[in-house]
Amino acid sequence: MSFPVLAAKSLYHWSRRMVHPLVDSFLPVNYTPHEFRAQKARLDPDDSRSSPKRNPHTTGRITEIGAVLGVDPSRIMEMLDEARNVRMAEGTSDQAVKLASPMCCEDRYAIYVVTRATEPKVVVETGVAHGASSTYVLAGLEAGGRGSLISIELSDDPNIGGMIPKKLRARWKLKQGHSLDVLPGVLSEHGPIGMFVHDSWHSYRHVTRELELVWPHLSPGGVICVHDILANNAFPRFLRRYASEIAGSIASVNFGLIRKRGPQLGQAPRATGLFPPVPIDSAT
Repeated sequence: MSFPVLAAKSLYHWSRRMVHPLVDSFLPVNYTPHEFRAQKARLDPDDSRSSPKRNPHTTGRITEIGAVLGVDPSRIMEMLDEARNVRMAEGTSDQAVKLASPMCCEDRYAIYVVTRATEPKVVVETGVAHGASSTYVLAGLEAGGRGSLISIELSDDPNIGGMIPKKLRARWKLKQGHSLDVLPGVLSEHGPIGMFVHDSWHSYRHVTRELELVWPHLSPGGVICVHDILANNAFPRFLRRYASEIAGSIASVNFGLIRKRGPQLGQAPRATGLFPPVPIDSAT
């Protein structure tokens, strides 16, 4: 690559880094793949999130997620150990690469812990691919002895959900189609829901529209999990927009969690992460 091209690219990325802090608070932004990777590398320089082995970074971040849910740290550690023992369906580790890559180990563990801690009756998920997140939601529901998962996936690839073990599929229902077309019907039929997982198209507009659709149908105390929050600034803007209705939130590197306020939820624990915690008054 020639020097002028490299110089132009460097100038472009430098200018974006300078401008983003000025506009992120009040303008929608979709980050470039370069910015996305750079943010992840800055927030997790050792790439500990991808490791299935025990490490203090993942343990600390999962504990912070548990604090937002009001769960004792010792119980969170028990749930984390359970998550590490979840297994995918046999023979699915080398599936077709045309499906989206499975989420990292830490985010799978977070999904499991959130499911176990909140014990939702109904979970709705957008974006399935291999079924990594679906497997951990279903394993959490199975461990709690209740609940079902409704997944929405645009692709009709036969490998969709291939990682999900047969023993967990009784709690799983797959609906195919565009999430913004399918979600309204699912929410009307099965709402209020206890948990929502976004892992479909990661543009600012799409993430925002999904969260806006789900929020009125989320039960008090219910949770929203947003994957790939570093792809755009939809997550922090949603937090600001609905601050008065939120009982707690956290941005844990590339995984975001929001808990809706309810009559039984008082002062939320102080969340840590990329974005400042939402200030919470006593529940009404």
